[in-house]
Amino acid sequence: MIIYVDIGNTRTKYLVDKSNTRIVIENSQITEQWLIENWGQANKVIIGSVKLGTLTDLINNWASLYSINVIFIESEKKRFGITNSYEQAKSLGVDRWLTLLGASIVFPKTGVVIIDAGTATTFDVLDEQGIHQGGWIFSGVDLLLSQLSNNTSKVKFEVTPVINTGFGKSTSECVNNAAWVATISMINSGIKKAEKAHNIKHCILLGGNAKQILPFIEYTKISVIDDLIFEGLKRYSI
Repeated sequence: MIIYVDIGNTRTKYLVDKSNTRIVIENSQITEQWLIENWGQANKVIIGSVKLGTLTDLINNWASLYSINVIFIESEKKRFGITNSYEQAKSLGVDRWLTLLGASIVFPKTGVVIIDAGTATTFDVLDEQGIHQGGWIFSGVDLLLSQLSNNTSKVKFEVTPVINTGFGKSTSECVNNAAWVATISMINSGIKKAEKAHNIKHCILLGGNAKQILPFIEYTKISVIDDLIFEGLKRYSI
């Protein structure tokens, strides 16, 4: 049994091979006993983690104790026909690297834009030759709102869950609407730029805000693929 794991800053998502059910758990809930009960039957665990630390050390120690093969993925310069644009290959976030690998499986030999709309909004361009043409990193909507809240004393607002791109008629509307407009405008502008410069044929959207943003994307050839990272992780099981 192989387990594919995506460790984020606060939550871990994992998928057991031959299963399409993604499981999400808070990082704080993962203990040695939890690992024994939930991953104890695995013979291989393949992990992409945005940061190394207490949790990855715990998993590594547990795996060593029970002779379970654990592979921690790092971004590479070139693998599986995909070329990383970063001069220092490992400095590309492993989550972004895995989405590049996943995109090449879902849309082989096709120019794609990959947008991960989560804590940060990341934008990556992969051309039809499998060459990463770079991208952008932008604060996610929640971060944009918290930055304004934490750094101003007179701008008081409440966060609203519904996207509105109109001009606000209260401080809360003005702040919330502007955060969404900034994010959506960046995405639409980037897609047009990538389509013109790199012959992009499809757009992939994932992350916590993906489904909310989707109706506001002007590009029509777009798919929401929440488990794109797992498609990338599966490539390392070969």
